[in-house]
Amino acid sequence: MKVCAFLLVFLSSLAVCAQKTLQYELKVDDTFKVEQQAKQHITQDIGGVDQIIDNNLKSTMQFKVVNVSADLITLEMVFTHMKMTMSSPTLGELLSADTAINDDTDMTSKMFKGTLNIPVTMTMEKTGKIRSITGGEKLIASMFKVANITDAAAIEASKPQFEKQFGSEALSNSFEQMTYFLPAKPVKIEDTWQNAYKGDLQSNNKWTLTSHSEDTYSISGAADTTMSNIDENVTMVLAGTQETTINANSKTGLFNNITVKGIYSGDTQVHAANMTIPTKITSTITYKLLN
Repeated sequence: MKVCAFLLVFLSSLAVCAQKTLQYELKVDDTFKVEQQAKQHITQDIGGVDQIIDNNLKSTMQFKVVNVSADLITLEMVFTHMKMTMSSPTLGELLSADTAINDDTDMTSKMFKGTLNIPVTMTMEKTGKIRSITGGEKLIASMFKVANITDAAAIEASKPQFEKQFGSEALSNSFEQMTYFLPAKPVKIEDTWQNAYKGDLQSNNKWTLTSHSEDTYSISGAADTTMSNIDENVTMVLAGTQETTINANSKTGLFNNITVKGIYSGDTQVHAANMTIPTKITSTITYKLLN
């Protein structure tokens, strides 16, 4: 009986030891740089003819840890580079903007330059869930300033569109897609957990720890999603799925790279034209730690 009892205790201890606490372990003054690349392939059926748009976005972000408590990590982030292209096989190049190019004639490039080196403060939990982001309004104000847009009425009319991308709430929802994937409890390989993202891309995520070593770990994710873009002119609602793979550092919790692949389909309603346009989007988003 003593041998059996000892064996049970031994096996139980092995199960506990096999569980891993996955969380961010960062120190004040830690710095790291992240490169994001997003590619979208959009197909819209307009009167039986496919209209195709390809969007490509590349940005670089510099992060610095400014405060760490028992439960929270506060970071300061600045954009250091941004590039975007939009093209169509039938319409050609529709937009090309790059903050690395000095082109004072291109309004989009000038506005993107306004996002550079403007600090945004982000506070997140050790799981990566973001508690708050401040500074989005400064980003937007800088974009108008660098583009020399001073007309108050024009700023007020266009500000809601910029808030959808660069407002503090929008940034919080966007950043969670590269930070919020860690479990609240210790897990072992093949364990699963769930969380959800909010915003224009809502998703219910199921995560699985697929591997773990002293230096690295891997997580896979699957999600049911709803992508939406709703304003007074257009209503787009698409349902879809996402598959995510994450390779990360076991010591810091930071990802080395993330790949998110998604397929979404539904309708876009153009109110003024009273049109309903079947829409499909395939996308690939990658995040890469540069240092």
